[in-house]
Amino acid sequence: MMLWLARHGEAINSEQWNSDFDRPLSELGRSQVSQWTRWLLKRERAPELILHSPLVRTQQTAETIATEIGSTVVVMNEPLLAPGIDTARLLQRLGNSGMSRIACIAHQPDVSHCLGELIGGGQHLFSPGTVAGIEFDCGFRRGAGSLRWMLCPAWFE
Repeated sequence: MMLWLARHGEAINSEQWNSDFDRPLSELGRSQVSQWTRWLLKRERAPELILHSPLVRTQQTAETIATEIGSTVVVMNEPLLAPGIDTARLLQRLGNSGMSRIACIAHQPDVSHCLGELIGGGQHLFSPGTVAGIEFDCGFRRGAGSLRWMLCPAWFE
């Protein structure tokens, strides 16, 4: 089982937008997400399901990934990924999905905390557009994941 855990791509500056909820990705954010998705798809099997928080920038990140993958992936709004993630409830949702390859797009600092809980500790910085690959041998469980890789979007500028 594989989980791609990502922070949304770089978004428009909050001072340039009225609502944080509706703040979209910047062109650089879209480009970086497209580039690392294409790079990953040459090395990893694609997610079957992409879950994103209700905020626009995570939806756009998920849609950008889905565009690179093609028509085989399902994209869904998942309120559990809104700011304030409850990792136990998210793991239950992942387990109940029936899918073994899932991507989750959320926000900082939640993705950092969630990664630590999934792999049994550590501190991890997710700049906008960062994605981590976490492998689970026996189901999606707290502390049972192994960090296989982590990509920084700056590598794809």
